[in-house]
Amino acid sequence: MRFFKYIILFIASLIWIIGLSPVLSIKMTAQDSYRYGDLYRLSNLSEFKDLRKECGDYKLPTHKTSPKKIHLYIIGDSFTEKQRVGKKDFVVDEYTYVHWSEVLHVKPDTSQINILLLESVERHFREKFAKAPIQNLIADSTTFIAKSASPPFMNQLDNAFRSKSTEGRLDELLFQNDFILALKQMKADFNYHVFNRVNKEVTRINDGKDIVYYMDTDTPETTSSFSKIRNSEIDSMVYHLNKTQEIAIKIGFDQVILSIIPNKVSVLSPTYDIYNQLISRIYSNTELNLRVIDVYSDFQKLGGNSYLKGDSHWTCEGQYLWLNKTNSIIQQIVEKPNL
Repeated sequence: MRFFKYIILFIASLIWIIGLSPVLSIKMTAQDSYRYGDLYRLSNLSEFKDLRKECGDYKLPTHKTSPKKIHLYIIGDSFTEKQRVGKKDFVVDEYTYVHWSEVLHVKPDTSQINILLLESVERHFREKFAKAPIQNLIADSTTFIAKSASPPFMNQLDNAFRSKSTEGRLDELLFQNDFILALKQMKADFNYHVFNRVNKEVTRINDGKDIVYYMDTDTPETTSSFSKIRNSEIDSMVYHLNKTQEIAIKIGFDQVILSIIPNKVSVLSPTYDIYNQLISRIYSNTELNLRVIDVYSDFQKLGGNSYLKGDSHWTCEGQYLWLNKTNSIIQQIVEKPNL
C-alpha cells in the first residue's frame, strides 16, 4: 500500500512539474491541441469542430525576374508564422521571418532589394504603434534573430507558478486527447443549448452561426474592434509608422510595407457594435507614407469563406488572396522602387 502511494505521489509530482515547464509540456504532449482550431479548443462546441487541413501548394503569380536579388523580411504574428507561409510563397530570392516577440538584428545586403513587411492582426496593432515606433528592429554588424530580453528571475518564477499558464499546460497534457475532448464537447453543448452559456474566452455572433475570440468583441481596452479610437490616436500611430519606415530605411531597407489583418468579427459581424474602423482609418490617413496591403473589403466579399469555422485565422482562400496582393506589391517595388 505504501509502495502504491509512492507511485501515485511520483506520477502526480511528474505531472505537476510538466505543468510548470513550457518546454517539458511541449515535449510530453502527444497531440496538437489546436488541430480542430483555436476557437474550438476554447469553446469545445461540436458545431465548430473543424479538423485543420494543410493548404495546397500556393501557385506563385507570373512575375518578372529582377537583376537584383530580392530579400523579404517579415516582422509578423501568427498569420505569417512558418506553419502557414514561407519563402516558397513569395516572389523573392531570400526570406527572413521574425515574430513580434523576437528582435531582428540586421545588416541588409545593399546589393539586394531589401523589403520589410510589418504584419499585425488588428487586435494587437494599437499596442504596437500607439506609443512608439518599432522596438524590435536593430542595426547591427550582422543579421540574426534574438529573443526579447528575459524578465528578472523572480518574475519568471512568478510566471511559472501562475495558475492560468499552468492550468493551460496541464489541460494540453491531460485533456486534449479525443476521448476527453468528446466528454468536454458534450458538456459544452449541454451548457450552450440548455443554459445559453459558452466559454468566456469566445463570443458567438450572427445569431450563433459564427464564433470569434473574446478579445475582438468584449474587452474595453485596445484589442476589441469596437473600442473607441480618437482621431489623435490614429494620427499618433501613423506618425510612429512613418518613423518606423525612416528607421528601416536608415538601416538599409529599400521599402516598408504595412499589413493589418482584420479581426474575424470585423469581417463577419461589423455591426455587432459600433465598429471603430481602425484599418481604414490608418490606411486612408493622408500622412501615411507606407505601402499597404488591404484585404478588408475582399474578405467581406468572401464572408464566411475568409476565416476558418473553428479558428480565428484565415482559410486557404483568404491566405492566397493576401499572398496575391503581397506579391503584387513586391513586384511593383521591383519595377518602380522609388514610388
